Amino acid sequence: MNNSLIQYFIKFGHLVLPEIGTLKWQKQEAYWESNTLIAPKEQIVLESVYENPSKQFYTFVAEDLGLSIEQATIQFDIYLKEFTNQAIASLNIGNLGTLHKNASQYSWNNLYNGENYFKNITPVAAPIVKEKDSKVSSNKSSIWIIWTLIITSIAIILILYKQS
Repeated sequence: MNNSLIQYFIKFGHLVLPEIGTLKWQKQEAYWESNTLIAPKEQIVLESVYENPSKQFYTFVAEDLGLSIEQATIQFDIYLKEFTNQAIASLNIGNLGTLHKNASQYSWNNLYNGENYFKNITPVAAPIVKEKDSKVSSNKSSIWIIWTLIITSIAIILILYKQS
């Protein structure tokens, strides 16, 4: 069950846990600040939004576990009841984090650190160095003109030779 929950969270960015709350993947876009591109920020938070999982969730879990939707619903309820019935418990959600219960209080210990993947970028203007490319490019263009004239004159000579 735990692997299915992790896969669902990664695919859809949220995980509804009835009577506990909702795990959400929050993202803040990158932005410019004083000539620096500030890296995007990502974190996983537990919101105290009490709702029931969607049919999409149960369908996903059922397909992942190879069960019917009714069986997946029952197994998910049993899985959460085992956690919520304990006075002090921890529910590890893979390498994303751990959900802790102490009496009736739930807390989330986030193990996902987006700062490992994104860094701030400060662009630095490279100095403009003008080299002697103009001589090289003019030499190349004159060589092409010479070769074009040679090929054209050979083609004209061959056409005239064939006609005579």
